[in-house]
Amino acid sequence: MVRLLTLVILVLALTATLANAGSQHIHVTIEIVQQTTTGDIANPQLGDRIISSVVLRDGNDVVGTGEGTCTIVSVPETPAVEDTLLQCLLTVVFDKKDQITFGGVAPVPEVGVIAHFGIFGGTGDFRTARGEVTITVISLVLQDAVFKLE
Repeated sequence: MVRLLTLVILVLALTATLANAGSQHIHVTIEIVQQTTTGDIANPQLGDRIISSVVLRDGNDVVGTGEGTCTIVSVPETPAVEDTLLQCLLTVVFDKKDQITFGGVAPVPEVGVIAHFGIFGGTGDFRTARGEVTITVISLVLQDAVFKLE
């Protein structure tokens, strides 16, 4: 019985190790270089958009670019920016060729807001990408992003 239990524990540990070995984390800082909105974000209306162009940095090095559009899809009865929801479609490009496309629903970006997005797929080295992206708003122009690829 002890041998069986030891064997089961070893198999579970090996399985967990192999599962983690297949995942990849990419951690970058997002710097917004261009942004425009349709409508007034302080008075959100259904269909208003935030359109952004960004660079991705690892320290001081630029490692990619990105673009995205977020559309306001839910405005509470008493409009409040913090309760408004956006639906976003975003793409990042690494090394001017390999892309990751991701998106989902998120709150309006304000300092301290954390948003979680699903990865839809990609191109090149990321053509089979799946997973999750977590973005934390640091300032009006900087965000922290962690891509957890499966």
